[in-house]
Amino acid sequence: MFLDVTARRNPALIRAAAALQQSGAIPANTYVLDLDTVRANARVMAAEAKRVGIRTYLMTKHYNRNPLITHAALAQGLDSTVAVDVQCVQALRRFDLPVGHVGHLVQIPRHDLPAVLSTRPEVMTIFSVDKARQVSDAAVALGMVQGVMLRVRADGDLIYPNEEGGFWLADLDAAAKEIAQLPGVRIAGVVTFPGTLFDPATRQLEPAPNFQTVLRARDRLTELGFRIDQVNTPGAGSTRGFEMVARLGGTVAEPGHGLTGTTPTHLYDDTAPERPAMVYVSEVSHLFENRAYVVGGGFYACDTPAAVGDDSRFRTRPWEPHAFVGRDPGAILDTRVPVDVGSFFGRTANATDYYGGTLVPAEPVDIRVGDTAVYAFRPQAFTTRAFVAVVSDVETEPRVVGLFDRANNLVDRDGQPYEDTRARVRELTGRA
Repeated sequence: MFLDVTARRNPALIRAAAALQQSGAIPANTYVLDLDTVRANARVMAAEAKRVGIRTYLMTKHYNRNPLITHAALAQGLDSTVAVDVQCVQALRRFDLPVGHVGHLVQIPRHDLPAVLSTRPEVMTIFSVDKARQVSDAAVALGMVQGVMLRVRADGDLIYPNEEGGFWLADLDAAAKEIAQLPGVRIAGVVTFPGTLFDPATRQLEPAPNFQTVLRARDRLTELGFRIDQVNTPGAGSTRGFEMVARLGGTVAEPGHGLTGTTPTHLYDDTAPERPAMVYVSEVSHLFENRAYVVGGGFYACDTPAAVGDDSRFRTRPWEPHAFVGRDPGAILDTRVPVDVGSFFGRTANATDYYGGTLVPAEPVDIRVGDTAVYAFRPQAFTTRAFVAVVSDVETEPRVVGLFDRANNLVDRDGQPYEDTRARVRELTGRA
């Protein structure tokens, strides 16, 4: 999906990824992140957020919560992080990174609450009074009061598969009054997802129906006497949408793909301030019946329509995956090959991507076993078993700053973890 825009706006990253894989510096099945471009993207996002007066919570799951990337982004002025699940919190805690917003989209299991609350998150999203009660009990035991965000829902909202849950507006009064009686929590705000989405017709980030829902919830809770500090409306967030969020009453943005230049805005707008900063690189394993099979482990397909509500207005153009392939990094941009869509989608017979992104040349192409294949799609690296390589100086002499396994252990080229990842990361980030 993002192959062509990456080739236009950051071709050096594609060539660097190919060179590092061909030389053996990084393995097949690796997400490659351009550290310098990440810094530049974070810098423009932080400046724009401050200009319009909203806070920024960085979503880290897309790049598998990599500590070098998170630290670099926060160092440019982004405020804090959003932990989508308990594993995000654990990764942030391991590397002494701040936790801003936790529990959205995934609620924190009750036995993990004490450890999560000990990180002193700014806010925690809850979907139910029962969860509020669990949070309160854990907070009281720690001698604290935790600010909670109520995830709110109304008829007409968009809801994606497996993301159901929250407080219906009709039940909000009763739920809020019950939560107000709990000694370990206070209602600090309201949240939804998706609050904003990209509209290909206007080529702008626009409010989803859910945005109006959180504003109604904010107003009702204010009428009931609650002080609402946060109105959180994440969705496809990047610099281009921050002003709109603030103008409509939002107080927080949660950029994730904005950091890596992989939102729909970047797909349609080459003038967007952020540039693509992430590709996926692997290797041709074998050839069979006019197809080139590529070593898998990191392929991810993200093109799911809403399970509730009509999101057709926000659907981008059909996905037509391609890859650059070759053995000469300097010429890899010359060979762009179609990819079998089914090797991303519809792997119902065998969902494990032993091989993926299968190359299906429309005309004869010189593809050989061992060639590098470079892809650029919207990643969710935390769902995969891929490596993550953080690289720098892609325009001049590309080098690997750090190679990480799926558990965020710093590893050598053979995938063997170093003895003390935490200490090494502190050295790499200048915090030793």
